[in-house]
Amino acid sequence: MKCVLASALLLTSSLSIAECSRPTAPELPDGATADMPTMADGQSAVKAYVVGAEAYLDCLVAQGEEAGGEADPDAELARIEKHNATVDEMDTVADKFNEEIREYKARAK
Repeated sequence: MKCVLASALLLTSSLSIAECSRPTAPELPDGATADMPTMADGQSAVKAYVVGAEAYLDCLVAQGEEAGGEADPDAELARIEKHNATVDEMDTVADKFNEEIREYKARAK
């Protein structure tokens, strides 16, 4: 009975690790040509991306915590690299979207 329970817990733990899914960065509107509804849709897409990316980062942290003190150093390094790459991408998406907003506003004047 203990063996079955341990196997079930191990399987559940493995499944939660496998559930981390990095979102795809959204396609951003072109501030030089986009109208207000297109810019609003772009903003919604960026917000949804950020929510998904934050959930992905939380999942990566949970993976590290689940591994505990017996973490494989290579796996931990891979998680850290994925985390950092996602944070960098989030910054890039935010910066690019802000550029498009500035371009849209400049054109609207």
